[in-house]
Amino acid sequence: MLKKTLVAAALVSVLSGCATSSVVCNPNSRVDLDAAEVQSKNSEDIKVIVLPVDMAFSDSAKQRLQAVILNDLEATVTQSGSDLIDRKLASKLKNEIKLAEQSGRYNTNGVPIADIAIISEVTASNLFYSFTERDTYKNKKGETKVTPAHCDFRTEVKTTLKVVSLPEMRLIQRIELEGSDTSKTETNDSDCPITHGKYIGMAIDSAQSSIEQSLALQKVLAPSATVMEMRQCGEGMQLKISMGKNKNIQPNSPIIFSQIYKSDDGELEMYPLGEGYVIDNEINAVGAKHSWVDVADEIGEQVRKGDHARFVPKCNWYDVSCTLNN
Repeated sequence: MLKKTLVAAALVSVLSGCATSSVVCNPNSRVDLDAAEVQSKNSEDIKVIVLPVDMAFSDSAKQRLQAVILNDLEATVTQSGSDLIDRKLASKLKNEIKLAEQSGRYNTNGVPIADIAIISEVTASNLFYSFTERDTYKNKKGETKVTPAHCDFRTEVKTTLKVVSLPEMRLIQRIELEGSDTSKTETNDSDCPITHGKYIGMAIDSAQSSIEQSLALQKVLAPSATVMEMRQCGEGMQLKISMGKNKNIQPNSPIIFSQIYKSDDGELEMYPLGEGYVIDNEINAVGAKHSWVDVADEIGEQVRKGDHARFVPKCNWYDVSCTLNN
């Protein structure tokens, strides 16, 4: 336990130490950039359809779990800057897409309804409990203390996500989510009774935490852009990239810069240059379709116009559980 606590404290210390500029350099500080040999492209506006959540077993929390998980998955898609397909259409097409998953091809006429489908299934919703009898002990001062009889409860919800491309039904990523919640109730009843509402509430909290503390889906949907411009002033080196509020980019968002090369056999290879952070300025650091990113000198000295820039989903520095889970 001590080791885990020390690791968490160290992570918080490191992550909270990140600092970025709060001022965008003036236009007259523009620096000419060479063009990249291989120009990267903006990620297209991705259309995502989230199918209703499957749950093959009976459970008193079933309907609530399905609704909460669907809501949270849709929220994750929206926050990524992707276009979310209407829920009614998703419900209508669920069986069709599920059948296509088995056959390996989604047959569609005209424009595809979506680029990506998210198929989810709750595979477990468990309740565990243990009873502890009343106990007395003496503290260092010789005082008698009492630990009341109590029951400890723990819920555990597991969900499998499959992210597939349409119409070819190629599996992009399989994601296993697992979340838990705990509570304690003073009681002398060793059978540890729990109310229907209490169990449902704990199961919902378990499901929500599993989605909130996993960055896997956010990484799949993370948008990318190109380097447009460089400026250099007393604030340091700053790069303008071709995505902004349209992709839900925020001040302090982490951005990874990379260069793309074409090998002798024609294959494209990507080499990371490093990471920067969107300037912490609400006024002009993030526009409708652009952002200004504060970068280290070693990145600025290598970067070229047209190089690749990608948003990197990360845990908030104060969210230790998310950091440890990822």
